[in-house]
Amino acid sequence: MAIWRRKPRISGTEHLQPDVPPCSCCGGTLDVSDPRFNLSLPQPVAALGEAEYQQHVKVANDAIVVTGNLGAFARALLPIALDDGRTTTIGVWVSVERDVFDHIVRVGRGELDFDDMQFDGRLANELDPWGDKILGKPVSAGVDVPTHGRRSMPHIKSSPDALLTRVLTGRWAAADVLTGENAWALDYDPVAHRPKASVHRLSTEGRSADRLWPPHRF
Repeated sequence: MAIWRRKPRISGTEHLQPDVPPCSCCGGTLDVSDPRFNLSLPQPVAALGEAEYQQHVKVANDAIVVTGNLGAFARALLPIALDDGRTTTIGVWVSVERDVFDHIVRVGRGELDFDDMQFDGRLANELDPWGDKILGKPVSAGVDVPTHGRRSMPHIKSSPDALLTRVLTGRWAAADVLTGENAWALDYDPVAHRPKASVHRLSTEGRSADRLWPPHRF
């Protein structure tokens, strides 16, 4: 899906089939040994009614969501280690203050070095099995430096919250994390699936760098 096209307003992850679904970006087959999911909207935005959504949401694309009543949100990747040796990576949203959002946009436009894509905010999505216990918790996100000019989606690096720190550093039962529409990824045989890097990622690798961030101001 083109990065500029507004996504359908749905809650939770994008619609997936019981079998291994196609990648939402390219239509290719996802790698069950490297499960990656994209939460389409921040939780507060997904909870808006249709009329409220049309009234308040100004921009909604792969990298940012801007609203008139709930503030701004930036995409970040949250890695969660599973008990079967895999790591699932979930594209979540981080609620950020206006000055932080302005900094993110300046980096995205190339006004600042991409190494400066570092920001603090609050996690704006619930996730199984922790639910709303992690919603709104403070996080620090950013890209690994030096980037050498290579653009990628920032990831959540740390949190002062004890539970979210355990989410980031612990290892969790796959059946507890890969629930609902993501349960297809439970069909994993570590012997049959040799470890390999998936080409279907929620980062911006392989995309034109000048299309990652909006060229206009909000």
